[in-house]
Amino acid sequence: MGIKIKDILITHQIDVKDLAGKIIAVDGPNIILQLLKYSHNKQGFFESNYMLDGTRRIISHLYGLLYRISFYYSKKMFPIFCFDGKIHPYKRLITKDQLHDFQYTRQRYFEAINAHNIEQAQQIATGKEFMWINTIQEAKKILSYMGVPYIDSPASAESQCAALIKGKVADLTISQDFDCIVHGCSHQIQNLSKSRVRKINKVWQYSKIPIILIKLNENLKNWGVDIFQLVDMVMLIGTDYNNGIKGIGPKLALRLIKKFGNIESVIINNRKKYDFSALNEEIIGEVRKIFLFPEVLNKISKINWKVPQIEKISEFLCEDHTLNSQRVKNNTEILISNYKKCVFYFEKKKLKIPTQQKIYSYI
Repeated sequence: MGIKIKDILITHQIDVKDLAGKIIAVDGPNIILQLLKYSHNKQGFFESNYMLDGTRRIISHLYGLLYRISFYYSKKMFPIFCFDGKIHPYKRLITKDQLHDFQYTRQRYFEAINAHNIEQAQQIATGKEFMWINTIQEAKKILSYMGVPYIDSPASAESQCAALIKGKVADLTISQDFDCIVHGCSHQIQNLSKSRVRKINKVWQYSKIPIILIKLNENLKNWGVDIFQLVDMVMLIGTDYNNGIKGIGPKLALRLIKKFGNIESVIINNRKKYDFSALNEEIIGEVRKIFLFPEVLNKISKINWKVPQIEKISEFLCEDHTLNSQRVKNNTEILISNYKKCVFYFEKKKLKIPTQQKIYSYI
């Protein structure tokens, strides 16, 4: 869903050259979702119009990450990926048997493959119980083979990205949503991709997509609010953790918070105009806690980038996923070359690559 504050943000177009020498924190689930959408046509998200391999599993995230990491290295950037941990009950209703459901469907998938029942295998592989968890697990696997560090956050990937920026482990975060900004991330970029394709009126078209930089403090100053008031403001608009208030968009939410100071005063003074029944004391307190005082890893013992393992990548993509071996080999060699050039650039510029850092969560 994401937080809808695009219309009131100050943003800056930058050149990819401006990002050379940066450590970037990547919102893993958000980027992977974009890779899946890129290969997906007009059907519903969990329907089967995806790039599939010979085993009927989705592969767009695997090729996509191979290309994306190579692109980062080619532009002299080192990425750190962050992934979601425990999903807050406000964000998604999860049954206690979710892991069991995945393990069960995974077993059914391999049974269908062994029985050469390709239609059933594809139905399972692109179904809700299997697809997303398997996609994330495979993304972590291919990242590890490419030598890219990733972090499993105790809670949300967005909050962990923000913590990396606050702790000066990374310089910028990458996400197409604005949740990182509300978590207190000082600098966020969007549209950092080699691709020049975007969806216009539900049709994929080629066009020049500028890289966008968002600065939190610049926007807070322009709005005349602080980070605490920003959290109250987005609660009125709607977040992944609460429904917004009908009739209140980002511009009106900003005016209300500036006028009344906080969400409680907004409710007291406007209860006759709007239905605030979706916001109670418990929800307000919990959503504030999620954004202002999130669970993150406060210490990470080691972060480093390693030379991609060509044999491991080839085995995973070609043997397990039946992808074209020559295509994988060519792109892996390019990846390794770009990685070495990135290391050389950092060494030449005497830029510090964080091999061991402490991460602090603060507002």
